[in-house]
Amino acid sequence: MPYAKSDHVHWDQRDGRVAAVAASIVFSFWVVEVILPGGGAARGVLAESDSALGRFLDDAHRVASILAVLAAALGLSLGARWSRRWLAVSWASMAVFGAASFTASLLPGPCVVSTDVACAAESLVEGLAGATVAQAVVAVVAMLASLLGVVSLAVSLRLHQKRSWLPVAAVAAVQTVVVVAVLVLAGRVLVADGSGAPGVTLGLLERVHLVTVALWLLSAGVLPGPWKRTPRSSLSASP
Repeated sequence: MPYAKSDHVHWDQRDGRVAAVAASIVFSFWVVEVILPGGGAARGVLAESDSALGRFLDDAHRVASILAVLAAALGLSLGARWSRRWLAVSWASMAVFGAASFTASLLPGPCVVSTDVACAAESLVEGLAGATVAQAVVAVVAMLASLLGVVSLAVSLRLHQKRSWLPVAAVAAVQTVVVVAVLVLAGRVLVADGSGAPGVTLGLLERVHLVTVALWLLSAGVLPGPWKRTPRSSLSASP
């Protein structure tokens, strides 16, 4: 945690790692619906916006977004210096993801999860109260930023022959498939009249996406590579 020394507050790498892990945990709070009676899993939605669970998830994702921005800021300032371009892209993408997710959570609309592109698309088609194009656009930005973040992290790890690149690459591959599927299905919903909308399918895909986001943030927090500095002599050779 930040500590005071000589009347100044100092941040440690551990703060960034804790923030990333905490964000990963908070972004996983949607699993609470599985153990609650009458959860939205069978209907495809994550939760009703006016329910206790909906309000809980809304607040949780807002907190998680702030934690993601904090982790990214500390990663950029205190993280590793090798593979500066790819690692910087990963941290910057995490910052954009967190900022976009937080912004979407402040916009009016029925979606309790700010990154839920599926909900945003279906809400627009159904004309639900508070649904706006802005929320859908910002949600797409958050989704694409998370994808770029996990892909660039995997590339950075691979370039420096870290064995951890394999599980991160697996997460990136799954997230790529899910993001493409969500965007395609959401696009089909938007151009349709709303009848026969694959709400359950989109809802399940959104859950898978949240899992990959949580795994990405967890990887950024627990893996030593993104936080381990290397001697200055090796920096000039970093791609």
